[in-house]
Amino acid sequence: MITIYTSKGIKHKVQSVIKTHGTNNVYEICDIQKIYILKNDLGQANGLLQHDKATDQYLIHINENLQHQQFVIAHELGHYFLHKRLNTFKVVNCSKVLKEKLEHQASLFASELILTDKMLNEALPYIQGFSKEQIAAYFNVPSFVTDYKLSQIGSFSNRIYSHEISAFG
Repeated sequence: MITIYTSKGIKHKVQSVIKTHGTNNVYEICDIQKIYILKNDLGQANGLLQHDKATDQYLIHINENLQHQQFVIAHELGHYFLHKRLNTFKVVNCSKVLKEKLEHQASLFASELILTDKMLNEALPYIQGFSKEQIAAYFNVPSFVTDYKLSQIGSFSNRIYSHEISAFG
């Protein structure tokens, strides 16, 4: 059976992972879970999660040439925590729509993991009036992460941009 997570369900799953592991640091989570990270030239692929059945070991392969490797690791952790019981190769061959949904869920998981609501709230005094791109640079995350997070936290983004609007109003 395939579990389809809502955005809220993914947020709760991330909060549970952070609480269980005591961190949102992707490298520490991988260490605790005994997931090895291998950096290679993967060509067009950003990363992939591999399971070795013989040893019951998980590996995350990431493209060594990426700027935001932390996001890719978090994305693969999303597959690990949300989809590891799925035969993704079978899913990919059966349904392009389902594959896209699983990829979207892993990206939402990654966004919630590397840029938590708590981080945004604590940084609020410093990022008042920042554009989405400036917020992304402040946290060293891809800009689509801040796009997603700010769309999920309407009141938060209103607080950030109210200063920006009043400065130009």
